[in-house]
Amino acid sequence: MSATAPPARRLARDDASAHLLARRTLLLAPAVLAACASPPPRLEGPPIGYRHLTPIALDVAQVEIDERTPNAGPGDVGRELSPSAAEAVRIMGRDRLSAFGRENRARFLVVRAQILRARNPRGGGYFAADPGERLDCTLTARLEILGENDRRLGFAEATASRSRNAESTAEGRRIAAESLLRLTMFDLNTEFEFQVRRALRPYLAPSAGAAPPPAGVQREELPRT
Repeated sequence: MSATAPPARRLARDDASAHLLARRTLLLAPAVLAACASPPPRLEGPPIGYRHLTPIALDVAQVEIDERTPNAGPGDVGRELSPSAAEAVRIMGRDRLSAFGRENRARFLVVRAQILRARNPRGGGYFAADPGERLDCTLTARLEILGENDRRLGFAEATASRSRNAESTAEGRRIAAESLLRLTMFDLNTEFEFQVRRALRPYLAPSAGAAPPPAGVQREELPRT
């Protein structure tokens, strides 16, 4: 007849097994969490720069880029980026516009450039995962043709908007905001050229093959032989 272990010894052995199992669970938890974690965010969209594109040739003597930055208000993360949202729009104006005329001037303005941040609503109870944040980007650019005494002869305006979710961390928010700005600028560049060619057709240079001669210099026909 086999002997049975005393109750106290059996309880001690059970406690030791439970402690060992709990310790193994704690040691394995970081590896399991790392395997289930989402990959780190990475930048999306083309870099901000448009010199590789054919410039929009304007029949004006000068193109001015207004350096004023509109006030986006609280919650704007666009001004924290490099380039900022407003500077990204100005880069587009500098890279895309060229003067090929003798009179009038063009003025490029940033009307709106913002990436506003808002918290996503929490769902699933108190212990639910962090819902993250929502970023809303809106960019608006305007091109004006001005005559004598700054009389406005025509204008074109373009707007682009996009939204996306972001992590509630500084690095996750930065990458999401920069990606959002790149993608929205891609949209704005396309819309801007369309609106300029639609609304300012009379002020487009007929040919951008060569720059016009300097003001005050007249062309003279050579005698035919």
